[in-house]
Amino acid sequence: MKPIKPTKIKTRKSNDIHEKLTAAEMGKLWATYTGNTMANCVLEYFLQHVEDQEIKKVLEDALTLSKTLVSSIKEIFVQENFPVPIGFSNEDVNLGAPRLFSDEFYLHYLKYTSKAGMSIYSIAVPLMIRKDIKDFFIHTLDSTVQLVTQINEVAQQKGFYVKPPIIPNPQKVDFVEQQNYLTGFFGDIRPLHALEVAHLFDNIENNVTSKALLLAFSQVAKTDKVKKLMLRGKDVYGKLIM
Repeated sequence: MKPIKPTKIKTRKSNDIHEKLTAAEMGKLWATYTGNTMANCVLEYFLQHVEDQEIKKVLEDALTLSKTLVSSIKEIFVQENFPVPIGFSNEDVNLGAPRLFSDEFYLHYLKYTSKAGMSIYSIAVPLMIRKDIKDFFIHTLDSTVQLVTQINEVAQQKGFYVKPPIIPNPQKVDFVEQQNYLTGFFGDIRPLHALEVAHLFDNIENNVTSKALLLAFSQVAKTDKVKKLMLRGKDVYGKLIM
């Protein structure tokens, strides 16, 4: 298993030609900063209760990466005189809350959030103009790929990994010739193709994780309003899974 070695990006030297952040750079840095401050809170809570040492190591690596990203982005914002987002902090997590999840769930959650992060980082790379920001997102994407590889390896070793469905090989090369290929509710119903199966599997995996997360957090919510909102979300995800 290749160890993750998160490193801070090199910031621009003071004598470099000043190039202001674009809207894309601002937005992607903001989203990455905010998301990883939330990850810090959740992972620190998970580490209060994890028992399996291999899963604990994955959580620790994920937390180290998340903290490194937050620190690097904060440095960029300060350098650019950009207001540092409030994000999530120790005030947003109760580390003394009772255990809500099994060790297995921690791996499913990490995979879920890693995929969400990778979607942000991969789209960011071609949109970044400044070299330091582009290098940051390339490094962030690469580190997250390493993390999700580590997650999958441990999940497979533990017997927790659920493989996507296997479908028969096609008998021949075929082409779409008519728009009725898109029919699904009326007329002839064709079999799902591989990409549709893949996306449905991925959506179900994400929705199951989201439902479990909302159900658990609803049990420790401090206000009725928040509890009702989480239970509503749990019901929505339940309907999507069915």
